[in-house]
Amino acid sequence: MSWLAPDIEVTIDGHTESASVGYMELTAARGRPIATVVLRLSNVRGEWNQDSEALAAGNCPLVIRWGYRGNDLFPLFDGTVKTYDLQETLTIVGQCRCRALADARITRTYHNETVDAVVSHLVVPHGFALVNLSTCDQIIDKLPLQNDTIVSALEWINRRLNLGYSFWTDPEGQFHWHPEDLAQEAEAIFTQGEDVLCWERIANDRRLLTVMGIPIWHSQVIEVATNDGLVTRYFVDQVRHTAGVSGNGLRTMLWLRQLA
Repeated sequence: MSWLAPDIEVTIDGHTESASVGYMELTAARGRPIATVVLRLSNVRGEWNQDSEALAAGNCPLVIRWGYRGNDLFPLFDGTVKTYDLQETLTIVGQCRCRALADARITRTYHNETVDAVVSHLVVPHGFALVNLSTCDQIIDKLPLQNDTIVSALEWINRRLNLGYSFWTDPEGQFHWHPEDLAQEAEAIFTQGEDVLCWERIANDRRLLTVMGIPIWHSQVIEVATNDGLVTRYFVDQVRHTAGVSGNGLRTMLWLRQLA
């Protein structure tokens, strides 16, 4: 008999431990720029005590990779620790790199600049691994910022010009500013009766798919096949990656919107 054993690697301020995660829940959604993770880590041997000063200092770097023992691990999260409780268990709430855009406040005014130029100027200084912007050469005639957060400035641009863009950070710490890409290739295909653990219809004729833990993010496309071979494409609006919830190993929940 063989099975896949979960493996989650957590790095806090450059210090890495694996096999210490008792609970994990990560949620990321299109239209909500900040992804959040909750972790409970074993500290019975004082594994994390050396990080107490870095945690207390605030904005402590937090990186998570996950997968299955004996296989390659995939990036899951790149951000900072927002709150923590360090005892025999280290409990952490982390936020992705977009947290920097919610914390930073700007006072300046842009005149007759393209969307590309303004977004790049606002975002690039904040330490993203890569800034990936869809082309948009529309002109912003005037954007006055008076102690506004960068998140609110980006949301204002989107509403004012009716762009339909969303912005987020992916699991590798890269910033994205894009409209929906409904024509992209499917990131994965799942088959009912094989690798689909739960398939539910939810509000507004959407679907909730639960599978074993897999590196999928929102704003991607997947396909779901029935037993008779009918394949349907879906856009991922939200993801939740978990471990240790209700005694289960790695699980991925996908909130889906069917594509024509």
